[in-house]
Amino acid sequence: MSLITPAYIQIFNNLKERIRQARLNATVRLNVELLNIYWEIGSIISENEKAKGWGAKVVEQLAKDLRNEFPDMKGFSVRNLRYMRDFALSYPDYLSNSILQNDSAKLHSINNQSITNLQTTFANLSWHHHTTLLDKLSDPEIRKFYINETVKNGWSRDIMVYQIESELHLRQGKITNNFNSTIASEQSELVTQLFKDPYKFDFIYLGNEAKERDLEEALVNQLTKFFIELGQYFAYMGRQYKLVVGEKEYFIDLLFYHTRLKRYIVIELKIDDFKPEYKGKVDFYLNLVDDQLKSNGDSDSVGLILCKTKDGLVAEYALRDSSKPIGIAEYKINELLPEHLRGELPTIKDLETRLDTEIKELQKPVDKKINRLKELISGLKQPKVKEARNHSTCINLLHKVILPLKAGINSSLPEISNEFAMTEIMIWIDSHGHKTETEAIEYLNDIIEFGEIRIEARLNGFKAVGTKAFNIIKELCITANQYNYQIGLSRHNQQKPLFEKLYHEVLSSQEQIDLLEKFIEELVDEITKQVERIK
Repeated sequence: MSLITPAYIQIFNNLKERIRQARLNATVRLNVELLNIYWEIGSIISENEKAKGWGAKVVEQLAKDLRNEFPDMKGFSVRNLRYMRDFALSYPDYLSNSILQNDSAKLHSINNQSITNLQTTFANLSWHHHTTLLDKLSDPEIRKFYINETVKNGWSRDIMVYQIESELHLRQGKITNNFNSTIASEQSELVTQLFKDPYKFDFIYLGNEAKERDLEEALVNQLTKFFIELGQYFAYMGRQYKLVVGEKEYFIDLLFYHTRLKRYIVIELKIDDFKPEYKGKVDFYLNLVDDQLKSNGDSDSVGLILCKTKDGLVAEYALRDSSKPIGIAEYKINELLPEHLRGELPTIKDLETRLDTEIKELQKPVDKKINRLKELISGLKQPKVKEARNHSTCINLLHKVILPLKAGINSSLPEISNEFAMTEIMIWIDSHGHKTETEAIEYLNDIIEFGEIRIEARLNGFKAVGTKAFNIIKELCITANQYNYQIGLSRHNQQKPLFEKLYHEVLSSQEQIDLLEKFIEELVDEITKQVERIK
């Protein structure tokens, strides 16, 4: 007897859904706590900047102290602390029961339910979403629009950026339409907000001789980007969708179904200005779709006429007595090419026909694998290898990475080194030790290349423990491989590197700071262990 019965499957599916929902709720709760503490940190910084004149140095010190206290937590960089301050200043009402609230706090008073709703809405967005909104938008009302739309539509950060850059807030719901007179009042506003004017098809080019079919083909070939511009819940039903009446066939340019509003969306594409007769054609298509495709539970279908340009007054008159819900909007295609070149370019259809012919003539069995490999390579985001290890790259590595790190260690040690009888910092190139930078440079000039360099900090004779005095050695290791170099600490994290770079890439100033802080932190840890062992 099988254990996998229909009842079991139903129970299993219910459990899966409950677990997924629990995980989602846990993620939201965690994000609420994270945003709460970020807001409070930002408020503290903001308040003390105003009250006590905190400057950049204090914020840098705070970032350093927080990282030292919570080494397992990310997000305490100086840059992120400044984002926290901007976050708190931009949303002063985000927390009502903050640790900051006292007689001097100038926070607005709003009810607890509003606070909870605000926090829940914000928690549906990542911190990366919020910092991007702060960077790109200064108007709080516009920022609020994109917060709500991102939460409602589940946009990734990249999709949100696209919508901001395409100025969705100026286009959404601006379509010329007759929805108020053709759709029930409780639904007309929802349908209006479904559409935009103008639509931005910046991802396609068309020559001056292009026809409606070229525009249609270009949109279908870029369907993913087209869906992003249309919005969520549009299901693609087909292109040149055939409907038969009597002995005649009719073809709808593009047919979609909106899964939330349960309506078919008929899209008619026009390469020229809007003309009143276009409305009659869409009326006819809507009648056909409602009669032949609409099922029980579906609402009346909606038409969308997309034109290159339109006269708003003409469009309003065309829709005035229509009994079918229709919207009329313009579209904008990519206009980066000079006008005199656009008409000379082949249409997308011409290009695809030529490419298909050439590929069929030339393609061999191995070509499919090569094309697949090209696709994979084009999708890689890693920087390209520019040079292999040689004498020149080793010299550059010494001057641009190793010597600055040695200087950084030297300047970071004084407070620690004062507790020892003697401090010595050396550079080891392979197995050869050099006390000064000059010695290291001279040695490297005489060899072709090196395999490893170590910066060694040796602290001898810890003075505070008398006869129990001990020595400490800590090494920063730079390994030169064929195409890249790696930097790590000796006896750290199973010898895994902290940084891995190609030879034409050097450490940023922040990476140097992070590396030196880790070096000093581990040095302090080793000294502490020795002292505790003696006590």
